Amino acid sequence: MTGSEARIAMAADILLGVRQGGPPITGLAAAMPATEAEAWAIQREVLRRLGGTIGGYKCATPPGKPHSAAILALGGMRAGACRWPVGEVGRIGVETEIAVRIGRDLTPRGTPYSRTEVLDAIDAVFPAIELVRSRFIDPAAVSGLEAMADNVAHAGFVHGSDVAGWRDLDLARLRVRQSCDGAMQVEKQGGNPSDDPIVPLVWLANHLHKHGLSLQAGQIVTTGSCTGLTYVERGHGVTGGFEALGEISVELV
Repeated sequence: MTGSEARIAMAADILLGVRQGGPPITGLAAAMPATEAEAWAIQREVLRRLGGTIGGYKCATPPGKPHSAAILALGGMRAGACRWPVGEVGRIGVETEIAVRIGRDLTPRGTPYSRTEVLDAIDAVFPAIELVRSRFIDPAAVSGLEAMADNVAHAGFVHGSDVAGWRDLDLARLRVRQSCDGAMQVEKQGGNPSDDPIVPLVWLANHLHKHGLSLQAGQIVTTGSCTGLTYVERGHGVTGGFEALGEISVELV
């Protein structure tokens, strides 16, 4: 086993331990990935051991800090209003986002996919809530590669229904609302870290090819928080949505 393979296996052991009920960690220490490729390999090894496949991705491209992570298909993604177990920690982060479903494969090729080509490949757009929980004690204290190895703190994903006529909407300027038990938490216009949610989608469509991956028909991509991160305790319900895109709700149990 090479040094890289050993780090990947060790990091997967550590992160799975936390996912399966162990205490959060300060960092990956000797198992810290040395490259982005290793961070992606750790993500994929964790998903493999969880017995799942990639159902989609989360991505965002804030200035100078683009990042992405795989989303587990079985158990990690749900459609429609639902109840989501929070676990022993008792609270979880919530973010309201614009998500898309890909309608055709965007396989590797000699030239990057353009914005127009990526837009043409979108099958549907809908509101979504990403659930966020880092496996680290202090997510701000770890390196970007460690955060990426931990799927950028991804913990779950719930999305709403397909929206007719979305191509006529200015997705970057929609009004977003997020409430908890009916009390408004966030209400504003826009809010995507890249301003336009299609920007991170185009980046991801081309960036994945560097890691032997590609966007495939049926996969879902969520394009970055429009509300910022808010922690909510177990026993409460969160509703997030956008003007003209509708809403999605999740009850934290």
